Amino acid sequence: MCGICGMRLSEAKVEVRDLAAMTARLRHRGPDDEGYFLDREFGAGHTRLSIIDLSRSGAQPMVDPSGRYCMVFNGEIYNAPALRARLETEGERFRGHSDTEVLLRLFARDGAACLAQLNGMFAFAVWDRRERSLFLARDPFGIKPLYVAETRHGVAFASEIKALLTFDGLEAALNPAGLADYLTFQYALGDKTLFQVVRKLLPGRWLKFGPDGMRQEGRFWCIRFDRRDMAPEAAVTELHALLDDSVRSQLRSDVPVGCHLSGGIDTGTITALARRHHPGRIEAFTARFAGGGQFDDSHFARISAAHIGCDLHEIVPDAEDFRREFDRLIWALDEPVAAPGSFAQYFVSKLAATRVKVVLGGQGADELAGGYARYLIFALDMALKADIHQKDQGLGLDLAAIRPGLPQLANYFPLMQQSFGRGLSERPAERFLSLIRRQDDTCDLLRPGLVDPRDTVAEYEALFDAPGPQVSLLDKVLHFETTQWLPALLQVEDRTSMAWSLESRVPFLDTRIAELLFSLPPATKLRDGRLKHLVRAAAADLLAPEIASRRDKVGFPVPVNQWLGGPLSGWLRERLLETPGGSFAGFFQRRQVETQVSAGSKFGREVWGLLCLESWSRQFLDQPAAGYGDSVDPARVVDVGGTVI
Repeated sequence: MCGICGMRLSEAKVEVRDLAAMTARLRHRGPDDEGYFLDREFGAGHTRLSIIDLSRSGAQPMVDPSGRYCMVFNGEIYNAPALRARLETEGERFRGHSDTEVLLRLFARDGAACLAQLNGMFAFAVWDRRERSLFLARDPFGIKPLYVAETRHGVAFASEIKALLTFDGLEAALNPAGLADYLTFQYALGDKTLFQVVRKLLPGRWLKFGPDGMRQEGRFWCIRFDRRDMAPEAAVTELHALLDDSVRSQLRSDVPVGCHLSGGIDTGTITALARRHHPGRIEAFTARFAGGGQFDDSHFARISAAHIGCDLHEIVPDAEDFRREFDRLIWALDEPVAAPGSFAQYFVSKLAATRVKVVLGGQGADELAGGYARYLIFALDMALKADIHQKDQGLGLDLAAIRPGLPQLANYFPLMQQSFGRGLSERPAERFLSLIRRQDDTCDLLRPGLVDPRDTVAEYEALFDAPGPQVSLLDKVLHFETTQWLPALLQVEDRTSMAWSLESRVPFLDTRIAELLFSLPPATKLRDGRLKHLVRAAAADLLAPEIASRRDKVGFPVPVNQWLGGPLSGWLRERLLETPGGSFAGFFQRRQVETQVSAGSKFGREVWGLLCLESWSRQFLDQPAAGYGDSVDPARVVDVGGTVI
């Protein structure tokens, strides 16, 4: 795991001081080593977190033996040993054992075609010294980040946006369309960010900048809906085998590896499989909050740890920790995304980094396998709307079979139950939007003329319907969540771990697993009204009975509302009402902000979103030169020219 960055200038040579300033912003991603490569109009920087091949033979930037290609790479290629063995039979000879060297040799031979051969999480850049072209690529799910900015001075790329803000000519300006997206979903749709000039390279894509200014884009992986004629029992068996192989391959490391472990099925499954392949006891990490209730899942985490046979470590952050670390969390995220669970992840990563250098987690299972209560609510609503009592062709579900899931919602998701049946007259895209939107009054909240929120809704509906009319409604929902919501969660996963120089791996996000799950009909995924049925069945022999039978797990709840309505109420009012200025004051109508802050104990995701935006705008728009530990250390600017293998 590393930090990568670089630039190709239009009419100037890259100066090492500019490259060093960009690279310094990524030092937390790779404190073990640092390297640079300069070639007239191009320069690349790399900060290394040494995980595999700890010697200097794995240092970057790395140049291939011909001297033509220079690569900077962030991530892990889990099938690198098999790829290396194949290349060796074809005559290649390797200097070290790093994934980077395997990937570089593969790219030198096959170019963009190498991407289809990779199993892993990655973002990388390759400079072709002969062709004078820049090639960028990102893994199928967007596990590893890669941002691009194009200005009149040239093009720049980096693992984190904060590094791009040092690029000459890049103004840290608000993207109003990204703001409208954020207020609606608490993430930006498509390739947008909250910054006007900065774009995400979308998952499963590559981008090439040619010597003549030509810009080429390509896609090497996407979700497909090729139906497989497979019995549910066979699907469970195959999923178990794929998960086992994914975990086995992702344990490959030359440094200690641990696991995240909540009281749920996903992390329990990953930890149990890791225990099977890990020599000795494995260490696991979780967070809880004082006061018990829904904010303390440690009872179930301990049951899971005892059943699996691992050592569980807990951290207990409180309101003062939240106040003290909140701005650092937003700085780490680059732009705010998702829910307050990012705060909990931040502290779990802090704990894990004191004992291991790599952790495995359960991210992705809900989106691929149908694990959120909103999926069942949507399915039942759509079925009832059509007044179909047996088969719903639009959903691909048997209403009589999934109806037993409704009592689960009544018992464990009372707020979600209140929304059941509310949208029976709505179109499918509109109904699902009502279940996921975070701000109902965006038009009233924003200052007039800043942006038209209707554009966000139109883009959302196009993305929702993108798979086409032949795809079931439930698959459209899972496709949207996997391509739009999941990358936001992965941004949190990446930043909250890398803030503490910790590598996070996510075994559920193996393309083989996704291809299996998206090839199965919706009736198999929500069999008998059970959310995430296939994962539950595949993990039946791995989990404690109390964990396998749970129906009340609700993500990673954090008592932010209680804190903001209690010990942090004064701090909240100061941040949003008494002292806000600069950019934040120009986004919103103060009266609407006052209304939301005055809601007291009824704080929802709206206030969380506003608080995040206040911190973000102050740190990134009003004081873009500020930050934490990002100054240039001249003593580290020593490796200019790349590592030639």
